[in-house]
Order: sequence, then C-alpha cells, then structure tokens
Amino acid sequence: MVISLAPLQGYTEFPLRNALHKYIGGIDTYYTPYLKFENDGSLRQKFVRDILPENNQNINVIPQILVNNSIDFFKFHDLIKNNGYTEINLNFGCPYPMVANKQLGSGILPFPETIDRLLHEIFEKTQLKVSIKFRSGYQSPEEIVPIISIFNNYPIHELIYHPRIGKQLYKGNADIETFKTISTLSNQKLAYNGDINTIENYQVISKNISSNNHFMIGRGLLMNPFLAYEIKNGILELGAKKEKFFQLHSDIFEHYSNALSGDAHVLNKLIHLWEYFSHLFENQHKVYKQIKKCKKLSNYKFLIKEISNNESLASSK
Repeated sequence: MVISLAPLQGYTEFPLRNALHKYIGGIDTYYTPYLKFENDGSLRQKFVRDILPENNQNINVIPQILVNNSIDFFKFHDLIKNNGYTEINLNFGCPYPMVANKQLGSGILPFPETIDRLLHEIFEKTQLKVSIKFRSGYQSPEEIVPIISIFNNYPIHELIYHPRIGKQLYKGNADIETFKTISTLSNQKLAYNGDINTIENYQVISKNISSNNHFMIGRGLLMNPFLAYEIKNGILELGAKKEKFFQLHSDIFEHYSNALSGDAHVLNKLIHLWEYFSHLFENQHKVYKQIKKCKKLSNYKFLIKEISNNESLASSK
C-alpha cells in the first residue's frame, strides 16, 4: 500500500516535505505543488528551487506541472529531466476559477480534443514517465467519460483520480461510486485522492475500493501530519506526537525565517499552515485564533512555546 502527499499550492513545498520525512514518515511519494509559467512566459525561481535535488534529498519526489500545450510541457520536461527526475505529473485537477478559466487544471476537462492532442504530442517524444492527476470534470461528471477513453489510448504511467468536479472546489463529498464506475472504464489502475482526513475515513474508503493500493492525501496530512504513519503503523502516543510535531514546526520556522524577508512575510506563510496544523489540538479554534493575531515574530515564538507547554493534542480517529 502506497500513501503519497498531494500537491497543495503554497503549502506542500520542500520545507514541509523534508520535515515530514525527517520527523514522522509514512509517506512514500511527495508530489510538488504545480510548476507554471507566468503570463509573460517566465518561470518564477521559487518553482525551480522547489524541485532542486539539493532541496529534496533522500525523499521520493515527483514534480507536477500545469500546462495545456506541448510547447510548455517540453520546456518543463527538460528542466525536470535535467534535475534527475524520471517522472512528471500533469495537473488536470486544479479547481480554482483563476486557473480553470484558462483551460488549465480541471478547466481542460471539457475539451477532450485538446487533451488528446496534448497527449499525442507528449508521447511522441517524451523521455519521462507521465502520470496525471484529474477530477471528474469541470462543470459535470459526464465530462470524464470521453476523457477516460482518451487516456486508454496512451501509455500513462499512473492516473490519480479525485472524484469531484472542478466547480465543487472541495465542497460536498468525494464520490466513491463515481470512482468505482470510472475504474471499470479505465484500462489503467486508478489511484485514489479525496476526503482521507482521518484513519476512519481511510478505512471506509479503502474498504469500498479494495482493489486500489495507492492513496493520495492532501489536506488530511496537513491537519494531521501523522496520518500516513498511523494508517500504516498504528496510533502514536500523544506525548511522542507532540514532541515530533514541534520538531517539525521548528525546522519549517527556521527555513522561512531565513528565506523570507520581514515579519509580515514570514508570519503570512506560517499562519496559512496553522489553518491546518491547528486541527491537531483539542482547542483547535482557540489555537488558530491566537496564531492569527500575531503581528511580530517575537510574539509568535512566545505563543508557540505557550501552545507547546499548555495545549493538548486531540486523539487520532
């Protein structure tokens, strides 16, 4: 059974990936947040830094890219190949309108002819394994049926399926029945992504799709960084979890304190992470409310010490 970390833009960058691997484990593969070109065709250096081998040592990383044409694909292809990677992941799943309205992410799914042309041009000359993360469509789940027929025509290394449509964003429930239906139409095995936020969720979902052995988890691993480890190995004692979490946090804090300029910039990054990290604690809302009020790093460091000493972790479910 394989558990991978889903790519979440702005969250699952290399400092978090490295800290998860160093202090907790349980994750087999880490997918990077998508690399994309700016409107002027440039590539921001933060995307390049995120895939550099020196920033991803001793962990299994697969870069994800956001493209809808083969010209952009092969620009990324060369960058990724030259950095020693053997696989590239296509993002056909991002649901946010600012992406989807450009026929990118899940916004490409209503256009099967675009997908067919892109895959044809890719597989004519790619030197990397190609996997695809996708949704059930953008406007309607009916959109995915012709897409699966197209996927069946190509030697795709792996399909990772999040059974929601793009318009849902992350609302409602991932549709297990649609996942099972699409599995019967695909000549490739589907990995599952969506709504694995607790051990109980995992058990229900894995029982429903018992033939699947790859589960991708995103928000669930931010809310409980121990989730993959505990699914595989059993629940950790709360004292050990607390110690490991604050070690993980210390590494992330140190990185962003050195890499970013100014208290506001650093705190903005850390507060976004605590939107999820706060779920680890019994007093989740109190913890997050206190974190959000921080305006200076000195106050933040004092508060983290207070939380470490006085707040209890919630029990795993």
